[in-house]
Amino acid sequence: MPSPVLDLDAARAEVAAVSAQGSGDVGSDFEELFATFGAAALLREGGPEHLTASCLVVDLESRAVLLNHHRKAGLWGQFGGHLEPADPSLRAAAHREALEESGLAGFDWFSPAPVDLHVHDLSQAFGACTRHFDVVFAAAARAGTAPIVSEESLDVRWFPLTDPPRDLMPDLVVRLPVLWRAAAAAAGH
Repeated sequence: MPSPVLDLDAARAEVAAVSAQGSGDVGSDFEELFATFGAAALLREGGPEHLTASCLVVDLESRAVLLNHHRKAGLWGQFGGHLEPADPSLRAAAHREALEESGLAGFDWFSPAPVDLHVHDLSQAFGACTRHFDVVFAAAARAGTAPIVSEESLDVRWFPLTDPPRDLMPDLVVRLPVLWRAAAAAAGH
């Protein structure tokens, strides 16, 4: 297994930045993951339970959200995925994933710290991965910016926050407005 540029202490510090803001008991779930798996929790190859980094892309002016129809999940959600050995931080991993999966050239703003922590179990479609401990960042772009569909997605599209797609990832039905508010607060809106 290749050793990551991101080390365990740096990952813990990024997770602590959001858990200190009140992510409930989820922060303790992340600490348990780190205590159990150590640095192996940073990479997909480290075991069935590991960290991922994701990004909710929003247009704060038009109250729109950019989502991808994830090929494996068959549902709409934010951009994100596994950490790569060269990622220097969770933030860098989330930024890389959001750019790769959205096809956007860049963002008007990218959150300096995570806006949320989330733990979710995965379906058999994800193979050996059974649980993701997701560190969620936020980014802003203009809704008029045309995304490009990547190999990992069936579609990528802007949606009004008040009218998300019907086949949204089940937990996002409740979490999307919360993530939106966290993104807006982080961006100073």
